[in-house]
Amino acid sequence: MKKKTLQQTLVILSIALLLLLAACTSPPPTEEPIPSAEEPSLTGEIIIFHAGSLTVPVDELAKAFQAKHPDVTFLTEGAGSRTTARKVSELGLEADLVMSADYTVIDELLIPDFADWNIRFARNTMVIAFTEDSLYADEINSDNWYEILTREGVIYGHSEPNADPCGYRTLMVWQLAEKHYEEPGLYEILDASCPEENVRPKSVELIALLQSGDMDYAFEYRSVAVQHSLEFIELPEEINLSMVEQADFYSQAQVELDGAEPGETITKAGKPIVYGVTMPTNAPHPQLALEFVKFLLSAEGQVILQGQGQPPIIPPVTDDVENLPDELKMLVESAAGASEPAGDTVLTFTGKVENVLTLSRADLEGMDVIELTTEHPKKGEQTYTGVLLSTLLEQAKPSDDTTLSIIASDAYTVDISISDIRACADCMIAFDGDILRMVMPGMESNFWVKDVVCIEIK
Repeated sequence: MKKKTLQQTLVILSIALLLLLAACTSPPPTEEPIPSAEEPSLTGEIIIFHAGSLTVPVDELAKAFQAKHPDVTFLTEGAGSRTTARKVSELGLEADLVMSADYTVIDELLIPDFADWNIRFARNTMVIAFTEDSLYADEINSDNWYEILTREGVIYGHSEPNADPCGYRTLMVWQLAEKHYEEPGLYEILDASCPEENVRPKSVELIALLQSGDMDYAFEYRSVAVQHSLEFIELPEEINLSMVEQADFYSQAQVELDGAEPGETITKAGKPIVYGVTMPTNAPHPQLALEFVKFLLSAEGQVILQGQGQPPIIPPVTDDVENLPDELKMLVESAAGASEPAGDTVLTFTGKVENVLTLSRADLEGMDVIELTTEHPKKGEQTYTGVLLSTLLEQAKPSDDTTLSIIASDAYTVDISISDIRACADCMIAFDGDILRMVMPGMESNFWVKDVVCIEIK
């Protein structure tokens, strides 16, 4: 390497000095602020005790969280919600989060001695799951299911009521069915036809029995049936425990369960299915737990839940606003000031939007409904009735240069740029019986999503 001469060195120092003086006297930039230091990546372990029906959603949420924070690991344990809560309250095990399929389990078994707050974040529906090989699979429907189940040779089951909310909710469904169908004694008949060997600690354990052919039918949550690609019977809203409008009717069902202390009992009354999450007061990794809860309640977390057949509550609600950590208070609404979670939500519009939309069938029917005749890529000319996508975009106000993800109830997802959507004047969400479907003129059939439940802007 050649050595610099003294003159060259002096020139370099002079230039450096001038640059330094210029930097010191120049005004700060006005258009773009100086970027702040990047936040340190999260590291550590999160321990989650969760309801068995949340196994798949929690796995998907954990994967998405780890994509943002690869140095975070998860230790998750699924069980019946009451068993899950008792791991903390009776066995003294440490967990960062407890996620229950019945938010009242947290209130009854954990608050106030083991936790301070409880956020209601998702809903569900009771269904009867089966496979194409189940006895009388080609006959069963929402009107005759109780007659099919009690036929000779048919095997059906449910989860343990004292361990799993899906178990006691099954008994509630049977009680409500007796009233709804006006069939005196139906509860006793269904109970007698389901022996103890058909009862498992948690509902997801019944899936293997269905798939192996050792059981014909199982009472499950709709989300579980969707996640495991099972056939299922949609029960009438008067008995499926999903509708807030039916809360008074549901309350007629009552099941006696073991209490918090040995020898004690409690009576559970029927009510709409609502999931809850809390952080035990002795959580070993509280800050990581709070970051995961923030992700769970975010638009991205809500879309993941929706894609798994688990409708999120938007916004989440709580009875314990004052007890919440400060970083969660802005993410939830007080249950005292909020209506109960809507049971008739059919479509959510979320993500990078100014206004998150949570729409019922009545909401959509109250908009500018039009009739459109257009060419389906496979079925030829068809006539549809629904709401233009542009109408919904005007209300949601999405960011520009984004992608629109269309998500169906079975988690099928297709992405399309927002610019392509804006260029499609006739793209619409159409009514198709009890479900919604995309009508996408000029696009391939995979964009004509059937049973759409969520649209995320990302």
